[in-house]
Amino acid sequence: MKFNHSFKLVSTDGNTRNYICSGTEAKIDILNESCIRVRLRKTDTVNDLQPKESETDAFGFGDITVKISLKNFLISYYKNGSRLFSDRAPLAYNLENEFGEGVFHYISREKGEKIYGLGDKSGYLNKSGKTFKIETTDSMGYDAENSDPLYKHVPFYICENSVGAYGIYYKTSRTATIDTGREHNNYYEHYKYFSTSGSELEYYVFFGTKLEILQQFCRLMGKQAFPPKWSFDYCASTMAYTDAPNAYEEMLGFIEQLKKYDLSCKGFYLSSGYTSIGDQRCVFNWNYDKFPNPKEFVDVYRENGIEIIPNIKPAFLVTHPMYKMLSDEGLFIKNPDGTPFLTQFWDNLGSYLDFTNPKAKAFWKKQVKEKLLDLGIVSTWNDNNEFDIKDCDAITFSGVKANTLRPTLTYKMAEASYEAQTEKFPTLRPFLSTRSGGAEIRKFAQTWSGDNFTSFNDLKFCHFIGLTMSLSGFFFYGHDLGGFSGEMPSRELLLRWLQHGVFEPRFTIHSWNDDGSATMPWSYPDIMPSVRKLFAQRARLIPYLYSCAYNAVENEIPLNAPLFLYYDDEEIDENGTYFMVGRNLIAACVFNEGESTAEVYLPKADDWYRKDEFYKGGRRVELKILPSDEAAYFVKAGSVIPVNTADYGFKMKEKIALKVYAKESGSFSEELFFDDGVSFEYKNNQCARLTVNVNCLENSVEIEVTNSGNMNLDYEVQLIDLKKRTKKLK
Repeated sequence: MKFNHSFKLVSTDGNTRNYICSGTEAKIDILNESCIRVRLRKTDTVNDLQPKESETDAFGFGDITVKISLKNFLISYYKNGSRLFSDRAPLAYNLENEFGEGVFHYISREKGEKIYGLGDKSGYLNKSGKTFKIETTDSMGYDAENSDPLYKHVPFYICENSVGAYGIYYKTSRTATIDTGREHNNYYEHYKYFSTSGSELEYYVFFGTKLEILQQFCRLMGKQAFPPKWSFDYCASTMAYTDAPNAYEEMLGFIEQLKKYDLSCKGFYLSSGYTSIGDQRCVFNWNYDKFPNPKEFVDVYRENGIEIIPNIKPAFLVTHPMYKMLSDEGLFIKNPDGTPFLTQFWDNLGSYLDFTNPKAKAFWKKQVKEKLLDLGIVSTWNDNNEFDIKDCDAITFSGVKANTLRPTLTYKMAEASYEAQTEKFPTLRPFLSTRSGGAEIRKFAQTWSGDNFTSFNDLKFCHFIGLTMSLSGFFFYGHDLGGFSGEMPSRELLLRWLQHGVFEPRFTIHSWNDDGSATMPWSYPDIMPSVRKLFAQRARLIPYLYSCAYNAVENEIPLNAPLFLYYDDEEIDENGTYFMVGRNLIAACVFNEGESTAEVYLPKADDWYRKDEFYKGGRRVELKILPSDEAAYFVKAGSVIPVNTADYGFKMKEKIALKVYAKESGSFSEELFFDDGVSFEYKNNQCARLTVNVNCLENSVEIEVTNSGNMNLDYEVQLIDLKKRTKKLK
């Protein structure tokens, strides 16, 4: 009977509880003391048990009690006796198409609750009261404040209300909708909901602090790939160079400009113009008019310490020289009649390679190896991989409709590139960048916020998009500094972008300006002293960022995060322009044109340093930050920051200093990581794992450094102390 479904607990098998109702089977799996999984699916089961209002089931773990009303299978969660959230009464699931076709899940919404996550969503951090489409799209030039959807497929969010926090992850590769409180209905309590097509629902519920919830979700998605150290230096890019007829000359000129301004650069994202045939972009095709000798080109860059990161795309235009062969081999996503499925791609029609087909995957790997890796390239830039297929008739090799597998196809593309790189260079950690994907793609690749727009407003809201990605499991991310689409950024905007970029995991200027120009560090020669100062500041911080990256991989601690992830302090402004970098730095930025001040709140749980000045926690500090200034940040008292103190420049070396920021009193410890920066040998303990123990006494600061790794490391210990106490090395 619609709206009146009677469930029965039929078995408990270990940590799994099974329930049935006419036409529906439900399961709850207790995965650990802070996570459960709920699954509902349609069956032919018949249950004649009459509903009774008092019929319930209940179980508990940790400080959570779960109660299930067997009428309509309504689950409620209580933390220390108070309701954290619950399924919406009297009906939360689409058990007999009461809500139309597809899958629905309605849950309670508390006034004033906050929602964080959902991938690369636009706007401020709190996503409450909005409706979002969970889908990937090529959204070049998007509005970072309002556009939706963007490039990521992440049906996961963290909710914080008056009782505590919980997280929900809906496991699906289908396009979905998540409403966080925009919709109201007079017949129900205030609610939020998830909906998608299909007939089965599977979701996970996480409990704990916001950080613990994020960490659980990340572990479910899989451990991140550990990027090589060189990828944290400046990595350049522009569409203009490879689109130019004299692309090779432009690329050689770039190196000369680096030398002229004495700038360090370790990577270059090679845009797709290198594959062009006329005005068409044909993946794996080297344009020999632009690059007469690709291997020589790669060698020149590597000789100058720069890795090429070539753009590759999963669709083949109908004009591509390999299109007919791939069609004849059946390697494309197909129509029901077996012909290749055609869709718009760039300025023509094309077909997507079907990565569920083992032969297509093998073809891709072969091309990556032969056309790129055999030249000495060790990285790939997996781009335009949203698999923008909405047609219900397109079929994959697996027999499943392509429009239900879009993030899965992206995942399999990245997996194929990753495998090609590890097979070709088994001792090197692969570096991959991907524009699209679900959170599970973190196992293979880092990402960025896509083709953003050049404006101050988009700088501001890209900042929040980045932190939202961090709260969704994408810890290794960045933005196209300066803006990708639109006009050349002004001097002020370019410098403000670079001040923010100093702290981003990915430090890359990339552009496709309307006038065909390339945004480069030297776009405005008169501000080069400021640009070089910011580049040097980034280089100094790389040892710290790299140690934080290791901590992110091993312990799921984001490189960039809002302060509230770590501090339960009501004075923190979640919409402020300050944010955490690792666990020990608070960065402050200015995002508005013509402004030069930034207000920073320093959490009361710690004290802080700004350069050599000491600040007690629990206060607001107003900083004056000119566009020409270095990027501004505070360091937590009771931390150790590894920095590179070598002279900055094109051929920069590394000279490590451990900067110990003393507390007023008491002891603390810091763990730091160093290795060769490129290999997997750290897993065999061929690395330096430093433990720095610090004891802050009345007249001295005792510092002891031990190394539990097998790699020797030269370093200097520097003490920063408001009391100017004596440094004693033990």
